[in-house]
Amino acid sequence: MPRPNSARYVALLRAVNVGGRKVTMNELKATATKLGYENARTLVASGNLVFDAKKTAPAKLEAALEAAIEKTFGLKSEVMVRDPAEWAAILKANPFPKKAKDDPAHLVCVVCKDKPDAALLATYLESFREKYDKGERLKVVGREIYIDYGDSIGQSKLILPKKVCTGTARNWNTMLKLDAMLND
Repeated sequence: MPRPNSARYVALLRAVNVGGRKVTMNELKATATKLGYENARTLVASGNLVFDAKKTAPAKLEAALEAAIEKTFGLKSEVMVRDPAEWAAILKANPFPKKAKDDPAHLVCVVCKDKPDAALLATYLESFREKYDKGERLKVVGREIYIDYGDSIGQSKLILPKKVCTGTARNWNTMLKLDAMLND
């Protein structure tokens, strides 16, 4: 558990280790340690970091990590930070609990910096559904977008435009593993 006056956080990096945007998880942990964060741990190579830091507004941690990533790796990667209470609220708010239980690999949560633009999302989905609909179900709750891909995750053409929200997606299995790391 974190020391007194500190807290545990999860940080999700957007668009790393895809398209030549290389960030090794060992280097990411080292970068967090250089920032003074303790107990830095990663989960899979997609930019998931759990760490302890002085109690700080998540937005300040996001800015510090984004600057350090740009300096260390030479790339811009948006970072979304949540504390354990926020993470628990994300898990609890899941509008697709049956999918989370029965098929968590096909349930995705997009963790966004800010509340998604509902009007832009609706416009995008209308156009998307005319061309590519595979039965994906989406629901916005707070700053997150939950997506139930049904059985079509491998065939889906659903890619949310950045103008809808700056965020990054994780499947439900990863969300639960990060929750365990936050609470160990």
